[in-house]
Amino acid sequence: MDEETRLVEAALYISGRPLSIHEIQQVTQIPTLKRVREIIQQLADDYMSRKGALEIVRLPRQRYVLQLDPQLSEEVGKLAPQGLLSLGELKTLIYIALSQPILQSNVVIYRGSHSYKHIKTLEAHGFIETTPVGRTKELTTTEMFADYFGFDNEVEKLKGQLRQMIRKIRIEQSELAEASKDLGYRE
Repeated sequence: MDEETRLVEAALYISGRPLSIHEIQQVTQIPTLKRVREIIQQLADDYMSRKGALEIVRLPRQRYVLQLDPQLSEEVGKLAPQGLLSLGELKTLIYIALSQPILQSNVVIYRGSHSYKHIKTLEAHGFIETTPVGRTKELTTTEMFADYFGFDNEVEKLKGQLRQMIRKIRIEQSELAEASKDLGYRE
């Protein structure tokens, strides 16, 4: 593996987030975008041919991410240290995603005053953007949020995907509760 390829692979690995082809070129100082694309394709093909745990995925707007094969996430995810977000922060994030654009004051009314801290954390992780509006802020999710959680970047599609996921979880929970009753377990 040549030095340019190693640099591109290292950039994708260390970032832990999607990178645009321009970011990769800037960091690696590879002279042309064409060469960066060739290297990314070569790496993606290499990962695919190995049928290993990692893959390189192309996202819209010429962005790429090195990630764990989603089929393995469920099985080995429990080995990861404490999650990126707490359950409360995730609930606040979901509320923002479904209601966006939404005023911070409305999030606080619905989620409670602890959501101020959640909003700070979510903004620090790059999952939401805040825009001053009078004495409060307007909150929206970011491209990074959509990429990280595998949603569409278009807001209405993202909301639909999120609602569908929530429905699926509720159905699974209902089925699990029914199965537990059938086995004689009580909640």
